[in-house]
Amino acid sequence: MSDLKQRRNVERGHSPAAAKHTQVTAGDAARADRNAWWRIIIRITLTLLALNICLSFLITETPFWGHKSKWTNWRNYIPRNQRVFTQVELSQYDGTNPEKPILLAIEGDVYDVTLGSGFYGPGASYHLFAGRDASRAFGTNCLSRNDHLTHDTRGLGESELAGIQGWHRLFDNHQQYVKVGVVKLDPIDPNSAIPPPCDGAKSKPV
Repeated sequence: MSDLKQRRNVERGHSPAAAKHTQVTAGDAARADRNAWWRIIIRITLTLLALNICLSFLITETPFWGHKSKWTNWRNYIPRNQRVFTQVELSQYDGTNPEKPILLAIEGDVYDVTLGSGFYGPGASYHLFAGRDASRAFGTNCLSRNDHLTHDTRGLGESELAGIQGWHRLFDNHQQYVKVGVVKLDPIDPNSAIPPPCDGAKSKPV
């Protein structure tokens, strides 16, 4: 009797193998549908992004509606090893050698400011920042005294220290400048004289 029932199931397409095949086919179809939806979503997203960039170029002549920060600087997305400079090595990147980039440091972080050569290149008003860490001068605005062109920030007030941090954030988030490493700064002798206040301080570049 059982053999007769099994033969009837086979004739009707109800064999275990057929049932398993049906389940596999249904599962593949469901996965294909999900993949198709993901492809549609991705295609729509990329199309909208491309249209947004094109519209931004037409209106602002920039790809991101005039927004400028390190996130819109394509150079920040190039993988690069962060180099550790000595102060002597850093001094070789002051812009006097046209084959090398212009670098400056603030609070130990080194930035490539070559695209700002109008400010930091040879002959520019603020070339003295290039090739060194002159954190103190960023806080005091003192560009007329060499003893302020140093990383020594001893004796500075809260507003001057805040000024240094503000400039540090500016370089870190700048649309054209890129962090390329750090500089190993020589320790400051605690017994050395603190640079005196600067009279007639000049403004720094914007």
